[in-house]
Amino acid sequence: MQGILIGGKRFVHETEIRVRFCETDANKHVSQVSYVIYFEQARTEFIDSLIGEDFDWWSERYSLVLARQSISYLAPAYFRQVLKVYTGIASIGRSSLNLYHLVIEKEHGTLIANQDSTIVLIDQETQRSHAWPDSFRERVIALLNDDVS
Repeated sequence: MQGILIGGKRFVHETEIRVRFCETDANKHVSQVSYVIYFEQARTEFIDSLIGEDFDWWSERYSLVLARQSISYLAPAYFRQVLKVYTGIASIGRSSLNLYHLVIEKEHGTLIANQDSTIVLIDQETQRSHAWPDSFRERVIALLNDDVS
């Protein structure tokens, strides 16, 4: 995905999720807890898509910490629906990455939820933030500077 505009925001990655029965609640719609998992899946797939062989964020040395998230629930989603989770980049800091996400029901295009989040790269040994590798930072900055196709 090279980038699309939705609601004035630029999204550079897309994750597709089919709602499983276990992700619904007593009201027969997707539980709010499931959205946290959907956003995490989208974030990790997005980061994996940018990682080069020179940086293994899933090693014993590093961890990604979700430092902040804000979710707005706009419409219900249901069992068996296919959802598209779009990911965009707000900014990158020395060790942080600010992202935004949008969940849209695939068949009808219904806006389901959105989220803003901040993740931080942590050095497991020191338990302090760790600077993003230059290769990762360059890929993110290139996405921030690209024109929407």
